[in-house]
Amino acid sequence: MEKHSLLYGVKVGDKVHFDFQVRMPVVKDTIEALSLTYEKYGTTEGAVAATYYRIAVVAQVITALGDLPENEITVDLLLNELNEDDFDFIDAQIEAIKKKRLISNGSSQATES
Repeated sequence: MEKHSLLYGVKVGDKVHFDFQVRMPVVKDTIEALSLTYEKYGTTEGAVAATYYRIAVVAQVITALGDLPENEITVDLLLNELNEDDFDFIDAQIEAIKKKRLISNGSSQATES
């Protein structure tokens, strides 16, 4: 997994964490994010719930954030400390991982024929 650096970082206590790694989301992450969203808002529909859901997915797939233990990377932490530009950057890295997987899948299918 590649390490990336946030623009503004996530502040925890007196320290700002910039380096992060993400993995590709899987169905389990979707289910967990939907469950957290429903617990919080009683629905998974609407702009607020949809935004919370997206943050919940990101919280599930961040595998490293500075030197924070993985269990401290929570939806609440990201909601309160993650800048929107940094969120967009993380989201773009997740999409890049998906694209790489898709391209590698296409390459292996082409060579197996």
